[in-house]
Amino acid sequence: MCITYSSINRKLSISEMAQIHDISRQTLIYYDKIDLFKPEIIDEKNGYRYYSTLQIPLLREICFLRAIGMSLEDIRKNNEYNNSESTISLLESQNDKIDKQLKQLETQKKLIEKRVQIYRNATSYADADYKPTIETFPERRFLYHEWREDNHTRYELHYALMKIWNESEAYGILPSRRWGALFFKDEVEKGMPLNHAGGCCQINYDIPDLPGLHILPEGEYVCMPKFGMPYETSHINKLLSWVKENNYEIAGDIYEECLLDSIFYDDDNELDFCEIQIPIRKKDPDKTKGEA
Repeated sequence: MCITYSSINRKLSISEMAQIHDISRQTLIYYDKIDLFKPEIIDEKNGYRYYSTLQIPLLREICFLRAIGMSLEDIRKNNEYNNSESTISLLESQNDKIDKQLKQLETQKKLIEKRVQIYRNATSYADADYKPTIETFPERRFLYHEWREDNHTRYELHYALMKIWNESEAYGILPSRRWGALFFKDEVEKGMPLNHAGGCCQINYDIPDLPGLHILPEGEYVCMPKFGMPYETSHINKLLSWVKENNYEIAGDIYEECLLDSIFYDDDNELDFCEIQIPIRKKDPDKTKGEA
């Protein structure tokens, strides 16, 4: 029902004030309760409380501030000053907060898009479909725990990861969600990639003397996804062949990141979906001629 008004200069009931501003009676009652916006007219005959039409601009401002995400407490504090300078400061502060939220939302959006792509890759994966790609990574820091020799099993992989998490907790730091396995360049080049290999978990802390710390340097890495456990090295050998055939050489230790655990898959896919990352650099032309 639309309410008509015989005069602009009149008192307004809670229902009328609520309808003008498209809010509920309960909202106005709550604003009254917390001393944010109170009726200023009391009828002498019946004691009923009413709003003045002169209060409309203030409630309109309150509704606007709520619409842009301001907290009731910040609005209440601003009303105590009730001047343009305090309001400008309040709006600028809210604008900065929204900028940060937008950046956070953009980061979350990218993470979602990346995870969707990982799921799509995992469900449609076939060795023949995926060619190596070269990506640039920043320096990354890992806590590392060597696998027990001759005990390369799924249980051992998770045991090493639990060991890392316990160690990180003892150091007062938190590991990230990024984890996988490390293979050492010297052992790989000897044809024994599992020698001293182990589990690792990325950390976002700069603690130079941390026991078990391993640093992967910034640089180019040739990357390839795979279905399989980290201790199954056939895919590493395949990628090493690509490195050699394309006139690159290994520039450091190899990292294999677990993208999705097997618990996410159907019974047909009981292996982890991982990505092998091998640091590379172009071979020295003089060295290449010598090998020829």
